[in-house]
Amino acid sequence: MDPVTHTLAGVALGHALLRDRVGPKTTLVMAVASNLPDLDALVHLTGDPTAILWRRTFGHSLFLMPLWSAGLAWLLKRYYAKNVKIGTLYGMCLLASLAHVFLDLINSFGVVPLWPFSDWRPELSIVFIVDLILTGLLAAPLILAGLGLKRRLMGLSQAALVGVGAYLMFCGSARSMALVQLSEEASRMGVRPDFLYVFPEPFGPHRWRGVLRAGDIYRLYLMRPFSGWREARGERETLPDNDLVRSARGTPLGRRIDWFCKAPIWTVVADGPPGTPPEVRASDLRFASLLMDWGRTRRNPFEFTVPVEPL
Repeated sequence: MDPVTHTLAGVALGHALLRDRVGPKTTLVMAVASNLPDLDALVHLTGDPTAILWRRTFGHSLFLMPLWSAGLAWLLKRYYAKNVKIGTLYGMCLLASLAHVFLDLINSFGVVPLWPFSDWRPELSIVFIVDLILTGLLAAPLILAGLGLKRRLMGLSQAALVGVGAYLMFCGSARSMALVQLSEEASRMGVRPDFLYVFPEPFGPHRWRGVLRAGDIYRLYLMRPFSGWREARGERETLPDNDLVRSARGTPLGRRIDWFCKAPIWTVVADGPPGTPPEVRASDLRFASLLMDWGRTRRNPFEFTVPVEPL
């Protein structure tokens, strides 16, 4: 999820469960700690265009999170919350960090919770990475408190968390319906898919992106599960067995891209000056929103070029 939603989730948890016992410092402690796992964003400082492949790894690791939480708790104890017990601060940091990982797990990007011992990258894919409804639910207690209900902040925060749980179950149900409908579409077409998946689209759970692959062809659908409406949105070809692509996929970078991508598109592009060898490029359809076009606004950070020697 985005940093605003992570921060609001940490603050809501703090107000709902801890503020009466810990005091007013709860708000800042939980706000900071709820963004702690994103310390792995430091990989972008390397300037490597493939650094994004390392996101949600060591910062989101359940093995390393206790260490990061202990470090943050020590800093907060020393420089901010001197009157709060270090054990309490540690528990708050760990709780906020776990909430962060959960919110990252529910979108399409996924997390690597067992890093560095496993490359397993689960994702529930039930909400888009920026979900205004989810953010609004978490922001509501603070807005209402600012309007004169400050004394009821704990109850409002508890209600917001219940609302978030109900909303996520609703999103999960919508995704299940979209997945069933995509399976029905494959049956209707007489296709036995090698890959069948649905990804959330932005602006609410009423629209989903269906991705169906048979052989080297992906078929894309925009789906509305509550009405049963679905619309074909074109096809994309992938060339995983092309000789040049095979060579690229065999490199360390190519293997990592294969690991990272949920629905990889491998292509060979020859658009350079005469005599320039073709390039192998890879992208991932889970980031190819049908409602938002990266190419019109900025470079797609999920498109990679893999250097290979020409055959």
